[in-house]
Amino acid sequence: MEENKPIHNEEGKSPPSTDDSQQQEPQLKTSSTDETIAPAAETTPEVEPPSPLNPQPSTIENMEVHHHAHDPAAPHHKKNWKSYFWEFLMLFLAVFCGFLAEYQLEHTIEHQREKQYIKSMVDDLKTDSIRIARIIDLNKQQVSGFDSLLQSVYRKPITDSSMRGLYYFHRKYSTQLNKMLFSKTTILQLKNSGGFRLIRNRAATDSIIRYDVVSEYAEGQGEGVDYSGKLLFELSVKLFDSEYLLDYNSTNVREILNSNKKFTLLTNDERIIKEYANLAVFKKDVIKFYIVQLTNLQNRIPGIIQFLEKEYHLN
Repeated sequence: MEENKPIHNEEGKSPPSTDDSQQQEPQLKTSSTDETIAPAAETTPEVEPPSPLNPQPSTIENMEVHHHAHDPAAPHHKKNWKSYFWEFLMLFLAVFCGFLAEYQLEHTIEHQREKQYIKSMVDDLKTDSIRIARIIDLNKQQVSGFDSLLQSVYRKPITDSSMRGLYYFHRKYSTQLNKMLFSKTTILQLKNSGGFRLIRNRAATDSIIRYDVVSEYAEGQGEGVDYSGKLLFELSVKLFDSEYLLDYNSTNVREILNSNKKFTLLTNDERIIKEYANLAVFKKDVIKFYIVQLTNLQNRIPGIIQFLEKEYHLN
């Protein structure tokens, strides 16, 4: 009786079992519902996340390091003299262009202020011209009035008619003060704020300065008119009775001459009357010279205005 020997195939392997082995194999491959069993070959070991303080070497190696071209600390970058030169040139051009822009802006502002000063000066000149014409006219009338006053003083003997004329002309003309007040706003600004440095036209500056000098001289002459008037008034209170001076209307000479009142002086002292006449002559001469100064100034104004308007295109 032959023993049951295991049957081998051609490759030397035993054939799979037919009964129990085939039934047990699916049970081994089936996972339980409570635990999942991963194949050993597919299980990966748990990797600890890299710490910021202790980065993984592989991470550092894979990182790309970028260096700026202008970073002097970069070990692979070295500047030559051309790089420094171009950087310096660009910086210099930026600063220089900023300076030019600021200078141009300041230049434009100063030019506008210069034109404003000139325009204001022209307006002042026009105003002065109108005032001077009026003051000259009033002073000429006052000079003519002093001629009539002196005729009444020198008339001997003094009659009632000449006495009435003396009171009238004294009140109307000897107490007047026709003094020119110049427009000094622009000139004072040019002097006190250093505005003359803004006027680049030398001829314009000279014309303004000359006008200022002549106008100051005329103002001094006006002070002389004021002073002579005060002297005449101080003496007149010793000669004329203020009661008569308050009773009549100085604008209507006919009413004064035809009044029934008898006009008399406070004193008949020839010395005081003569002194009053001398002061009247003195004031008259001062006024006449004042008229000459104002006329000279008035003749200058049109030429100055025309020159400034032409140079600064104010028309």
